[in-house]
Amino acid sequence: MSFALILISTFLLLHLPPLRRLPSLSTPTRRAAVAAGLFFIGAGVMHFVVPAQYDAMIPPQLPSPRFWTLLSGVFEVAGGVGMLIPRTRKLAALGLIALLLAVLPANIHEAASNQGSHVLPFPEWYFWLRIPFQLIYLAWVAWAGGLWPLGSRASRPVTG
Repeated sequence: MSFALILISTFLLLHLPPLRRLPSLSTPTRRAAVAAGLFFIGAGVMHFVVPAQYDAMIPPQLPSPRFWTLLSGVFEVAGGVGMLIPRTRKLAALGLIALLLAVLPANIHEAASNQGSHVLPFPEWYFWLRIPFQLIYLAWVAWAGGLWPLGSRASRPVTG
């Protein structure tokens, strides 16, 4: 949920008139792709900055939690970079959707583990609320990656 606020805040910042006049930010879909790219790059980098926190989220059925933490961080950064490049945006969106589905068990494990000390310093209910937000991220990436075109005025470049 806090990550959703970061994503939406970045998207809204990209709507500021000086920025949205840039060709790479001229449509809401393009701004959504850049916001997603920056979001996933930032999220992926955190896997390397504080890996122990992410290691704790890995379900115990998977061996070598650090491997999965670093691998998912690499994929998040790669997907984020791919979202920033129009030619690779669709492929990056497909990869990020696969990644979001792959990390869902870790989010469920984190919520269900009912530990007193979670990875993030939030109340217990927060970890269950994070799970439906995965659907928002999936929809956002599909839209921003051009996999789910809305076909409305919103997809046309801003002029003036």
